[in-house]
Amino acid sequence: MPNRDAQLQLFPRGPGAGARLLIYVLISIAVIVADTRFKVLGGVRSVLSTLLYPIQEAAQTPLGIYDQVSGFFVNHADLQHDNAVLRQRNLDYAGAVLRYRDLEQENNRLRTLLDARKRTALHTRLAEIISVPRDPYSRKIIVDRGSQDGVRAGQPVMDEIGLLGQVTRVYPYTSEITLLTDAGQPVPVQIRRNGLRAIAFGKGTDGVIDVPYLPQSADIRNGDLLVTSGIDGVYPPGLPVATVARIDHSANHAFLRVECIPKAAINSYRQVLIVDGTPASRAALPARHVPQGKPK
Repeated sequence: MPNRDAQLQLFPRGPGAGARLLIYVLISIAVIVADTRFKVLGGVRSVLSTLLYPIQEAAQTPLGIYDQVSGFFVNHADLQHDNAVLRQRNLDYAGAVLRYRDLEQENNRLRTLLDARKRTALHTRLAEIISVPRDPYSRKIIVDRGSQDGVRAGQPVMDEIGLLGQVTRVYPYTSEITLLTDAGQPVPVQIRRNGLRAIAFGKGTDGVIDVPYLPQSADIRNGDLLVTSGIDGVYPPGLPVATVARIDHSANHAFLRVECIPKAAINSYRQVLIVDGTPASRAALPARHVPQGKPK
């Protein structure tokens, strides 16, 4: 018996591999034809689908997790990029709005200056401030007009409100202007209310000028407007200079201590007006009549 079993294992009987393949193919064709014509495998397919569903879900789970994770990172990167683009666009729009507002203010300022040129009888030229010296004790500015534009040293400088200062140095294409608030800068003034004359001096600080050497009995009040007197031949008469802000009547001083606030926007804006001449109404004094000889 053992020898017979060994022989059977060494020399198996039955159809060969090709025959089995042919049988399987024929069975498959028969099953396909029967299912196509008579729908005999519908129930079997439904049962197999139900039994295999958990296996399919388990097999699809890693792929779904991978898709979700990769989609999260892709969406996060896209959102970061879109956020950066929107943020940069917002900054660009904010800069454009600021530039628009600056241009709008400058346009309004230029219109005001042009209107001031129409109101005054003086011949003026428009200049733009291009530099401010870094010396904290100096109250000077540099404008973009020079000798090539007809600017001369000593010319008054104003804005649409009042006197700003005086041209002190002239270069071919630029000029230096000393402001009213510069230390020791004198301006002959008078009180518009009563015509009282005085000299105003800068203190070297922003927004304040002094009127020294007024006697204790001087008729000056808080709120009085100081204008240029024109007696020095440099500043035309009648330009607003400052408003009296504080008067010290202390008996310890021989003179009044008067502090004033300039009318002009000393430290604001970028455009100024350089006064080019005297008012048209300011005529020269008539010549003195010199007698030709002694009367007989």
